[in-house]
Amino acid sequence: MRVYYDPSFWGKGKGLWGTRQLTDWQFEHAGTKRYIPAIYRFARGVVFDVITILDETKLRAFIEEYEAREETLTPLERRLAEQKHPYQAVPIKEIWINGKRVEGGYSASSAVCIPWLEQGEELVFVREAYLSILHDATCFGCERFSVPYPEADSKVQELLRYLRLGRVQSMKLITYPVSKFLPLDIRFEMAAAENQKQLCFSHPVTGVKHTLYFQGLGAMELPSDTRAGSLYVSHARYEIEPSLPTGDTLQFDSTIQHRWQPDCEFAPQSAGAIGIIGGADGPTAIFGTREGAQAPTGSQGLPLHSCLSVPSLRRESTSRFVIAGINSRYLDSKEYSFR
Repeated sequence: MRVYYDPSFWGKGKGLWGTRQLTDWQFEHAGTKRYIPAIYRFARGVVFDVITILDETKLRAFIEEYEAREETLTPLERRLAEQKHPYQAVPIKEIWINGKRVEGGYSASSAVCIPWLEQGEELVFVREAYLSILHDATCFGCERFSVPYPEADSKVQELLRYLRLGRVQSMKLITYPVSKFLPLDIRFEMAAAENQKQLCFSHPVTGVKHTLYFQGLGAMELPSDTRAGSLYVSHARYEIEPSLPTGDTLQFDSTIQHRWQPDCEFAPQSAGAIGIIGGADGPTAIFGTREGAQAPTGSQGLPLHSCLSVPSLRRESTSRFVIAGINSRYLDSKEYSFR
């Protein structure tokens, strides 16, 4: 298999292909075994594949559950389906090569081979190259990483890399924490005159009852370059008792669906989603504290968190909030070292 300094499986590739270095590295992530069969060395960096063999029974069950209604899934149903997919790529945060951290990030792409769905033709050469791993596998996923070298330690090392003679002696991968989305779909309104609003919910996993205390409602007008004009949104702060398990955060839905009327009778109507990007616990750009400062507390003496309402196209006396769900951490960041 000819591998170029490019993470894409679909391009034809340019320049010289990489020098192959067999590795036979293996690790387990999210309960699934992964393989790194080889590294391909280039003058600028390396390329490697992470192979995941898929359970065909689970894959067929997943497809049977969702294939017929794929076009009718709501955004929430689609999100839940994506996190149930039998193939989950490895979310890599950092890559270290020969004991040095790669700066400036990396490029990656992934593809899945499912022959009975006629998916993954671009992985034919991958299967042939890694036949010792994939000879009994019907379905598999492949994630390809294109990674620049860390800064060279010497001119000699630079020359060896240029000539593709410098072997990769070790590599380390550090993953991001992984969360699962637990839907709540709690909707409520809060009037500008209300000093505080209280509501309760039970955690979908632990069953613990949590109480939310909302306060400090404030309105903002956000200019928009769309035909919809300005957006009106409210921000609020809240306390939660007891606090959520470590790693869990509430996610508020701050998007609206709007249908624009056509400019003329011959133009089709168009629909779009307008949203405000923020953290899982609200936009950090609105509320913040200095590093080292004590976190502010609310009326209950608990730490305050921030959130946004659903945007509106006009000023309203009440603000609508939607707690979409909980981002619940189920995998901490992990480190995998290979030699």
